[in-house]
Amino acid sequence: MKEMETDRSIIGATYNIARQQRKTVLAARNLCKAFDGQVVLDGIDLSLQQGEVVLLRGENGSGKTTLLNILTGNLEPDSGGIEIKANGCEETFTFPKPWWRELNPFDHFTPERLAWDGVGRVWQDIRLFPTMKTLENVVVASPATSSENPLRALLPSTYRQEKRNKQTALEWLAKLGLAGRIDSSCDKISLGQMKRVAIARAIQAGAKVLFLDEPLSGLDEEGMREVTAYLRSVVDKNSITLVIVEHVFNISRILDLADTVWTLSRGKLTTSSDGDYRESEKGTTVFYDLLREVAGDDGVITHEKLPDGAKIASVFHGGSRDAPSVLDIKGLRIKRGMRTIFDEGLSFSLQKGQLSILEAPNGWGKSSLLDAVAGIQNGTLRIESGSVTLNGRDVGRLQTHQRIKMGLAYLRSNQQVFASLTLREQKKLAASEGKEIFDGLLNMNVRGSVLSGGEKQRLLVDLLPPAADVYLLDEPMIGFDGKSVDRVRTMICRLVKRDSCILITIPCQATAAMV
Repeated sequence: MKEMETDRSIIGATYNIARQQRKTVLAARNLCKAFDGQVVLDGIDLSLQQGEVVLLRGENGSGKTTLLNILTGNLEPDSGGIEIKANGCEETFTFPKPWWRELNPFDHFTPERLAWDGVGRVWQDIRLFPTMKTLENVVVASPATSSENPLRALLPSTYRQEKRNKQTALEWLAKLGLAGRIDSSCDKISLGQMKRVAIARAIQAGAKVLFLDEPLSGLDEEGMREVTAYLRSVVDKNSITLVIVEHVFNISRILDLADTVWTLSRGKLTTSSDGDYRESEKGTTVFYDLLREVAGDDGVITHEKLPDGAKIASVFHGGSRDAPSVLDIKGLRIKRGMRTIFDEGLSFSLQKGQLSILEAPNGWGKSSLLDAVAGIQNGTLRIESGSVTLNGRDVGRLQTHQRIKMGLAYLRSNQQVFASLTLREQKKLAASEGKEIFDGLLNMNVRGSVLSGGEKQRLLVDLLPPAADVYLLDEPMIGFDGKSVDRVRTMICRLVKRDSCILITIPCQATAAMV
């Protein structure tokens, strides 16, 4: 026992010495922030070194998003100071700011100002230009572009600079496995592909300190390998500093990159090495034993292969497969922009009391499939052929609200809430008052604009109708910590036992944990 403690002391001392030898690129002292009297950050002190990789963890609502918002200039703290030395210059911001600093137009604490100082961010809710191509989204982030100046736009040097910027953007996209999608507009690519474009754009913009909010969520196994390998390369080759917030199921992958773990709890931040965190996390359970939980001792889990590497794993409540069908999809072909999804037609059926998990590679069309079933069709998505039948009725010509009245419920993966409404107003609008999966974990008086990703997902789960026939859940655990996962697992088991049919979509990396 003494030998183990000695080894840990040596490892910890080595870690601290190595950390102290690096150049500090960003530091904060005594950061405080409260919303409506509720303290979120209480005297936070931190420092980031060049080339350091930090995992930022904490339960939903612990303040991770608030801290990221402050460190990237999207939110001012109530008090404290931030010092940045990332891009060859030193700059210090102190809060609350004296009145005379507001008179200086060049002295404002904004995301644009911090971006010039070398601080970048990849958001959990992807913020790309939807009608621009992936390549254009990356190129447009190139800093100090001469073509922005009308007097220099026609000079040969400007043309050469634009050519270099385009070539650099192509290289970033190729390293992230997107060489074949450079001409696709960003409203026609998958969530996982959008995340990779956003990472490439932040690096193209010259970020020296990069904050990433769940960069691996929505990615399949191959996509995760590509992104983590890419992040490792930018740290090793470019000495970029990374601060990463990640989904509980992907933390082990981030620990393979991380030097440091920040834990945010009750407004306080503690720092440890990744080794200390690994030691404390042994025995963490995985969520995807849902199928076995529903199956119990007598149930049987079945598997059905679908086109292009996808499959559905299903279990039936009570083990019976004689229940009536509630959702039938036959020969479905979907058009998203110029791309046809399911060229050969997709067909499968779901019955009462059935829990099914659809596993498919990133970009396969999971979200497009659920949008089509729910009747969410627009200029970029439409059903080309095939049929969707709900409770024996063809719903191809029905609007989304009509399908909901027929017993359909849909949880999308984009985490969209009404920014200007309080949570209580949103629950009233959805007629879901009184039904709370996350009872006591959400402040009903705050507005949607200040919610973190995990809090948005909690709200959206609570807004689901309590007694639908079919539930479509597109990656329902995005942004959740372990406690939130357990609550949703309990909800799903309860709904299946009441003979609801549930279809959950996940990327392929969860396969090994499920079957």
